Amino acid sequence: MTSTNVLVPANEVLFEDLCAILDKIVNTKKKYEKSMILVNFIDDFKIKAAQITEPKDASFYPILRLLLPSLERERHSYNLKERRLGNKLVQALAWDESSQNARMLLNYRSSNQSQTDFATVASNVLKYTVCETSNLTVGDINEILDNIANVTHGKSPSLEDIFTTVIKKINPRQLKWLLRIILKDLKLNMGQTRIFAALDADAENYYNYCNNLKRIHMKDNVFQYFTRKGHDIPNFGTSYESGMLTPLLKGCFASDVESFILDGEMLGWNEEQGEYGSKGMNFDVKALKDDSVYKPSFVAFDILYYNGQSLVGPPENGGVTLMKRLDILDKVFQDVPEVITHSKWKLVKQNSDILDAFNKSVDEDKEGITVKDTESYYLANRRGSDWYKIKGEYTKSTIQDLDLVIIGKTRSRRFYVACVDNSGASARWLCMASVGHLGWAQYSALSARLQPHWRRAADYPPPSYLVFNNKHVDFWLPPENSVVLQIRASELVKSENYGTPYTLRFQRVIKVRYDKPVKDILTLQEFEEIISPNTKVVKLNKTINQEEIDSVAMIPHKKTPKKSIQVAEPFQSKPSGDVAVISQALRGRKICILSDDIDCSKADLIRIVESHGGKHTEKYGMDTWCCVAGRLTPYVKSTVTANAEIDIASTEWLRSLPAADEPCSLSPFDMLTMKKETKLEMNLYYDNYGDSYRNPIDVDTLKKCLDKMNYVKPLVYLTINEKMKVDKELFEEYNPFSFLRGCFLAFLKRNDIQSILARLYGANICDIDSSNVTHVIIPNMASKDIIADAKKIDVLLVGEEWLDTCFKEGRRVKENVFIVS
Repeated sequence: MTSTNVLVPANEVLFEDLCAILDKIVNTKKKYEKSMILVNFIDDFKIKAAQITEPKDASFYPILRLLLPSLERERHSYNLKERRLGNKLVQALAWDESSQNARMLLNYRSSNQSQTDFATVASNVLKYTVCETSNLTVGDINEILDNIANVTHGKSPSLEDIFTTVIKKINPRQLKWLLRIILKDLKLNMGQTRIFAALDADAENYYNYCNNLKRIHMKDNVFQYFTRKGHDIPNFGTSYESGMLTPLLKGCFASDVESFILDGEMLGWNEEQGEYGSKGMNFDVKALKDDSVYKPSFVAFDILYYNGQSLVGPPENGGVTLMKRLDILDKVFQDVPEVITHSKWKLVKQNSDILDAFNKSVDEDKEGITVKDTESYYLANRRGSDWYKIKGEYTKSTIQDLDLVIIGKTRSRRFYVACVDNSGASARWLCMASVGHLGWAQYSALSARLQPHWRRAADYPPPSYLVFNNKHVDFWLPPENSVVLQIRASELVKSENYGTPYTLRFQRVIKVRYDKPVKDILTLQEFEEIISPNTKVVKLNKTINQEEIDSVAMIPHKKTPKKSIQVAEPFQSKPSGDVAVISQALRGRKICILSDDIDCSKADLIRIVESHGGKHTEKYGMDTWCCVAGRLTPYVKSTVTANAEIDIASTEWLRSLPAADEPCSLSPFDMLTMKKETKLEMNLYYDNYGDSYRNPIDVDTLKKCLDKMNYVKPLVYLTINEKMKVDKELFEEYNPFSFLRGCFLAFLKRNDIQSILARLYGANICDIDSSNVTHVIIPNMASKDIIADAKKIDVLLVGEEWLDTCFKEGRRVKENVFIVS
């Protein structure tokens, strides 16, 4: 039952019944029969749910999110892979890591060559530890998964406690499927298309439009906001009474509006400056708070769903054209300036209008324009010739840039980048080239972003959907956790070593595109169009001319001489001294820019300095507050290495410097190098790892501190004998903290409290058949037969009282009084 006493039938379904269906699907080879098994299960659920007369929510969603765990959006990431899962199970069971069962969980691939699935190995290892029968429901499983997901946010007990509780309630088959759900791979050999189709013919279409298994952005004055990837953004508000944005929408919608899904972009509006923030500024619109300088402002591009009717898809499925959708969108709401507005558009009557619109967007420092066919239909997850973006990057005589995603790296700091092949049932990511030579600050920021997601190839071989071909990769990561790089190269050359038939030559990273979704990178189909001449070398020089604009816009025209687009004034601005001062963070301070960033020129950095009230100086001296460096040019390297008399901060610090009414201060993580006086001053306010003594720490800084702890000095692992030697030097006869050091204890009967305390005081817990066992702990009520069997092992047999006495006295007492004979 929910908190409002509404029954949710899906939550009452026994997890055992769902597991039986999943086993049946796995054991069935024909795809049609797999689908029918699931269809019959869903139909049976609907019939039973329909027979319930009390108030209910008959949604299939609680079960659907278990069938499609990789599409889960409501729960946080579990941050669990096979290795860590095995480790947490061993800890929950208080097993010695050197025991046979523990080794099978920690090294599951080598434990049985015929079973490479961790969940299957784990269920077999624990089959005598877990329950024989279980009454867990789907609702119970979702609650368990919620608790696991909330661990990293401090909202749940530890993973060890959760798994300890689960093991007492679950049977082997259920454990197998629970672990597969956590790992987000059910191994059904049944794609999401068939699972969606079993539920409803339009289910996958709805998901593609919303990227959320629950769908619908507004219904009956209840609002939901989702990112491109379908993640919920709660701080904007679900009703007119709560949130940063929704209360401001009251009264703007037409009276007959009941439900809709809008497609658009959430921007940040700066009331003080009277303008929208750009993507390069230091704010995340999803994380805005009530006291933020920027306020959320929604710009609607399109409408996908209206009053119970889907407006997307081909016409045979009820889809309508862009023009009809825009007509509906105009009637749904009235603009509320700086809160919610319709995007600006106009009908193009002749090709010169496109050129004028493009040049105007450049003049206004905008990204570009999008040309759309007014008779086109909205087809989710598909690209075609109906929509075409013209961006400022494509200016006269420039080189065509390629947006590629990072899928791997080597130990030498080179990234492997790939395009995506969407032609099959599931996407493949084809390695195209390797890139490096990022600026220090840029590389550090990118490494920090990707660090939690890297997988060591030696431990976890890359999956088949990542195609590296003949290239050796030391680390790989799932594309959905990756970042897009804007790559510029002079040409493509044929190669048999990569996942694509051509690779890049003379390539370099132009920009790290944190703002660009992975799904919007270069596709294999687009790549094949580029290499269509099929020559040994393909030049990437690209010039947009009138002929190309004509072919894109598909407007009848008269033949005219070819004319290149005349792009407006260059984006790169020069320091002019008339920059508007919006902050006092650098008031009265001289800053020397030593080098720029790849995607931010020196002139732009100077303008940032001036906007914070600072002054730029070409040469540093005694009156220079600090220097700033981005790219590690030879000059910067020599300055950092040889000059200990200046402070050098990263361009990352300068570019993300927030507006302030008072002069700012620097932190250790902002610095590339520091002079002696600055180091001494920093020591008063920061510890060795960069954590402030007085300021609250944020998540990003905490991660940097933890990373620094790991790499400041090599970790030292002592043997048992070495630890005992240290104990003797420090505490002479008895170490009150690790007095059971050197004891390897085996319990005839599981005793969680004693085993935990024993480990706390230095003991190792192992199986009775372990070669290094030193003590077998005999329970008080042990039978003579059990004691007789234990005597066959040539080790000390001691009663539980021995451990209790050790704990009480805080030392290892003599065993002779407690020996079981």
